[in-house]
Amino acid sequence: MTKVMVSFPEDFLKRVDEEARAQDRSRSELIREALRDSFGRQMPRARSWGKALARLRRLEAEWVGKWDSTAVIRSDRERERDRKDRR
Repeated sequence: MTKVMVSFPEDFLKRVDEEARAQDRSRSELIREALRDSFGRQMPRARSWGKALARLRRLEAEWVGKWDSTAVIRSDRERERDRKDRR
């Protein structure tokens, strides 16, 4: 893949970064997608967000209410504390 340099006003780039974070995508991926849309081409995306979300929803349905997130967090904190104490 070829890299290019593009200049953006700082406030615009901040908005781009916020949107990329909100969509859990890279800045480059978001900009590529916007350019594809502006060209009106139907280029296949490397990742299908719909498929990924469907899989996450299935996992959510399987796991919600079946484990205690507080217990997992507590366990992780205790393990981390134990590691620090050994140092």
